[in-house]
Amino acid sequence: LTSINHKNQQEKTFISNAAHELRTPIAAIRGHIQLVQRHGRDHPEIVDRSIQFINNESARMQTLVNDLLALSRADRGDVKLDYIDLTSLLNETVEEQRAVLKQTINVNIPTKAVVYANADNVQQILSALLDNAGKYSPADSQITVVLSQHGSQYSLSVQNTGPSIPDNQKDQIFERFYRGDQAHNHQVSGTGLGLSIVKQLAELNHIQITVTDLKPQGSRFNLLFNNPENQN
Repeated sequence: LTSINHKNQQEKTFISNAAHELRTPIAAIRGHIQLVQRHGRDHPEIVDRSIQFINNESARMQTLVNDLLALSRADRGDVKLDYIDLTSLLNETVEEQRAVLKQTINVNIPTKAVVYANADNVQQILSALLDNAGKYSPADSQITVVLSQHGSQYSLSVQNTGPSIPDNQKDQIFERFYRGDQAHNHQVSGTGLGLSIVKQLAELNHIQITVTDLKPQGSRFNLLFNNPENQN
């Protein structure tokens, strides 16, 4: 009963947070629509500004809804695992992110690596980690992706040179809607759901995920894949 009550409270909190996150852009959009209706005819210069604001806020809502749908699918736990070429998937995902991130992405991966996981899930995990690294790293810095083999396991890391994550926040950053001090101080955009989706998808794919610090600053997100031979 304690476990059920705790889960129920988590779901209530999640719904409340989701409603709050959606309420903010909706209120802003309605405010600008009313502004245009009242003053747009006499002050046409406000129309373009309001339209741009509405476009930005609606895009923010779309991102949030997509993240909520991704979490809903992950919560159902319906995922098919198979043998996938991790090297090819990494190269494809990195090239996609290079087109949108300001930072340079360095890659150090072997020519062939096969793991037992869901390709779409792994691609979503890597995209989210690269997007997260881009949000917290200086525009002229580097993001490094490294894939290496350790015995019977593959280890994938995404490293950035942004602010280090305090030890007391390393577990909290994977909670839904949690955003650390750096996000608030630097007005980092996002829904606060990206890393929670990463955590959920990693668990569905039996991937261990950890966070470590880099010196003098930066963070490394580590993914540990099981050797596919151990799954047979």
